[in-house]
Amino acid sequence: MKIRLVMIFALILSFPALCLARAERGTDSATTALLLNALKEYNSGNYTQAKGDFQKLAAIDPQNDAAYYYLANIALRTDDLPSGELYLKKGIEIDSSNFWYRDMLGQVYIKANKIKEAISVYEGLLRMHPKKSALHYTLVNLYLGSQQTEEAKGILEKIEASQGKSEAVAMTWFNIYRMEQNWEKALNYLVEFDREFQSPRIQCVIGDMYADRYKDTLAIHYYNKALELDRQCAPAMYGRAEVHRMNGNYPLFFADINPFLANPQIDSKMKIEYLKQLFQIPNFIKRYRLQLDNAMEGIALAHPADTTSNMFLAAYYGEIGDNAKCKEFLRKNYTLYPDKFSTLFQWVLAIYQLKEWENLEAATTEALEKYPHHPDLVQLRGIARFQMKQTDKAIESYRELEEISLKNRDTVSLISAYSILGDLHYEKKESKTAFSYYRKVLKLNPNETGALNNYAYYLALEGKNLKQAYQMSKKTVEAEPDNPTYLDTFGWILFLMDKPLEAKAQFKHAMLYGGTESADILDHYAEVLFSLGEHDLAFIYWNQAKQLDNTLGIDEKIKERKAQLKK
Repeated sequence: MKIRLVMIFALILSFPALCLARAERGTDSATTALLLNALKEYNSGNYTQAKGDFQKLAAIDPQNDAAYYYLANIALRTDDLPSGELYLKKGIEIDSSNFWYRDMLGQVYIKANKIKEAISVYEGLLRMHPKKSALHYTLVNLYLGSQQTEEAKGILEKIEASQGKSEAVAMTWFNIYRMEQNWEKALNYLVEFDREFQSPRIQCVIGDMYADRYKDTLAIHYYNKALELDRQCAPAMYGRAEVHRMNGNYPLFFADINPFLANPQIDSKMKIEYLKQLFQIPNFIKRYRLQLDNAMEGIALAHPADTTSNMFLAAYYGEIGDNAKCKEFLRKNYTLYPDKFSTLFQWVLAIYQLKEWENLEAATTEALEKYPHHPDLVQLRGIARFQMKQTDKAIESYRELEEISLKNRDTVSLISAYSILGDLHYEKKESKTAFSYYRKVLKLNPNETGALNNYAYYLALEGKNLKQAYQMSKKTVEAEPDNPTYLDTFGWILFLMDKPLEAKAQFKHAMLYGGTESADILDHYAEVLFSLGEHDLAFIYWNQAKQLDNTLGIDEKIKERKAQLKK
């Protein structure tokens, strides 16, 4: 029984005086019970039930203004502004002197962007309650929002006359003059205000205005004044740092910006957006690497558990080539938020981009324990195994990807799985199986250039269906005319078809687009040149190929060709 009484007492306390006044007029026990139940549901956040109860209450007692007040509250919580306005107007009809009803109606109008109606409500409230300072400021802001600067000035003069000068009043005058584009008056007002009152916020605004006018000495003077009052004043640190940066004084710039970046009270996203702008300056990172390393340490200490900061730091360290720290911050993100797939995948993807195949295989295996059969993780593990020459394990991964893709009807992933399975089976000298996978790819997409190229090349190596290989390879070159790998395949097929001059043209083109970086392409081109009698040039390209990759048996080939020339 004691608990029940406490609960009812708490409900009555939560209900404003308007409700008690209504109770005094006399209500039956059923209405009182309905009222208390409605309040209980409202305070518990069960707004649907509360709404039904208050509507019943209003139906039983149409003069119950409290019911309309709470119905308006519920309507506003669901952004039903028209209903909120209607309920409040009904409440005001019953009790026109109630401050809270009118104030909430004004807020409804503001939210609905009915500024004219909101002004009317607050002008009426101010006449009823001339000493409520909050009403003055609300009206000033409404006047400014509707460009009624003279009306705003009138209210502000009354505030200043009754309450004296303050930071809030000064900033409002500043905004009025700013709206009128009267910048000199705005600046002079704040300077005069600063002679009487010391406010770091006002001093920073003055500093910003002088900085905009390139009056750097005055700007720094006011930033310094702000920092004397508040050593951690972030706008002052930032403003002073920007002045130093614009003047090219980077030692002083970093002396100010580093504490700003290391301040945990300042929003991390704002810091990162600022640094991104700085990084767009040519060679900025390279030139100030040492100072930036200190800045990054400050951000890391200020926001140790912030995902955005850790991602930015990972990107920075990746940019400067510090792969260990890049991975450290990505791993940290994953550790902090182990249930977010995105943080895990970013870490795994970084290992992939760094081509750390053993680490990638281990990371994806660990990740797949948590996210079994995830296609991206399965594919990345397959890539790691492929690069590590673990052919059978790689085939296992890509067959898993094949099953997942078929189940999900994911054509893109299925094409990728079939293509790699073709390559892997060819490495195992299982050409029949390899070719069957390439045909599966081309059935899904006849223009898939990767499969067309590899299928054509392997057919050519086996001396089979050169005409078919020619047609497939030609499609790849037509699709990507500057791709050196595709040009190499096409040129080699032409050579095998006894068309060395046409082959030479393809290889010359390949040399212009990266062919000189591939030992295989250089070897093929040398073969073509040798067959055309351009022996000296052929040996030059063979020597280049040998320097790039000494596992291709180029030395033996050179000896054989030189011996052939001596016969």
